[in-house]
Amino acid sequence: MMKWGFGPFLNCITEKDAKRVPKGHRRKTMTKQNLLNINDFHKFFLGLDLHPDFFSNSPMTGYPRYNVVRVGSTGYRVEVAVPGWDKEDIEVTLHKNELKIEGTQKQVVEGDESYLYKGLSGKTFTRVFKVGNNIELEEASMKNGLLCVSLVEHVPEEDKPKRIEIIDAA
Repeated sequence: MMKWGFGPFLNCITEKDAKRVPKGHRRKTMTKQNLLNINDFHKFFLGLDLHPDFFSNSPMTGYPRYNVVRVGSTGYRVEVAVPGWDKEDIEVTLHKNELKIEGTQKQVVEGDESYLYKGLSGKTFTRVFKVGNNIELEEASMKNGLLCVSLVEHVPEEDKPKRIEIIDAA
């Protein structure tokens, strides 16, 4: 009789299940690296489809949280949640097809204060996004703890497809 459930997928092994693994075989454990899904890669790449340097070498952490928004046909907006950060403590740079957003100063508590519970992280961070060759940084703004970085794609005239009219042969 087959059991239906999520046990094998979540690596929940009971003693009975452990005895079912044939001798000489070992059960693969699931790690964060195994959980990386190919469907999530589009979240990390802006303005490129077949870029030769496709994968970023930046560490994939969950901090800070962000959104990537497509604006029209040639624009993008990266929204990064940075509650409690001042705009002077954040650097946004675009260099050699990498958009880098860095929180440069660790936030500290002043005076005789101490945290009873700290749910908002104030640690330094670096987020790196690979961008296409024709992507330019338009502006960066911050309001209510949300950093918005606007990017625009400027395709040179020689790289645009050329269209010609087909005429009747004589």
